[in-house]
Amino acid sequence: MSQITLVLGSPPYGGQDVDTVLGIARAALEKGHPVTVVGSGDSTYGFLKGQHASGAPSAEKGFADLIA
Repeated sequence: MSQITLVLGSPPYGGQDVDTVLGIARAALEKGHPVTVVGSGDSTYGFLKGQHASGAPSAEKGFADLIA
């Protein structure tokens, strides 16, 4: 299988970029590909505990589920 590296540079609640990266990563993992997600700049806030936005899916939970 091929190694897949995804680079995320957008803030976690500034659009749908986090959802897109999580969806691609999940699909790749389901097909047996190893996946690395790299956060840059404001996107790193999506990896911190306690980051929430009202009415938006939790980036923290999404990445934690992906890691598990």
